Amino acid sequence: MRSRFIPGALTVLVIALVSFSLASVISSTLLAAEAVPDLQETERPIRISGIGLRVSDLEESLNFYTQILGLKVGARVPREGEAIEYLLGMTGNIREDTLIIIREGEVVPEASQFGNIVIVVPNGRAMAERVAAAGYPPDQIRDGTNFVRDPDGYRIELYQRPGQ
Repeated sequence: MRSRFIPGALTVLVIALVSFSLASVISSTLLAAEAVPDLQETERPIRISGIGLRVSDLEESLNFYTQILGLKVGARVPREGEAIEYLLGMTGNIREDTLIIIREGEVVPEASQFGNIVIVVPNGRAMAERVAAAGYPPDQIRDGTNFVRDPDGYRIELYQRPGQ
């Protein structure tokens, strides 16, 4: 026996299935949103602290960020006397600014491709030349904003504000 294909019926069936699936997703999303209580003032984040980077050589990275880029150590976090991470910023005061946290550990190759760290500098070319002279040459150096990489390949944007 030969079956008959009814195009209109198939279309109605597909629309019904899609509508049911969409309604289920919306319903579960609304239920999940209702389950989350309002954010209380005592729970609100205080500030964005910074970026946590896992680095392969803690001392080499510390040197790069402090001696080459000029960041200051705000805190040294020890374990059994040895530093396991450093909190770095512009002022060295961790209550005011902690921009980058470096911690020694396994660096996953894809982890350094997250985007980039942005550091505002008065002269992007001069800072890029400084980084290159320290042995970390960028692909190119130009006037204004430049991109360099730290010892583990994390991309750093040396952002020069327009008009500077």
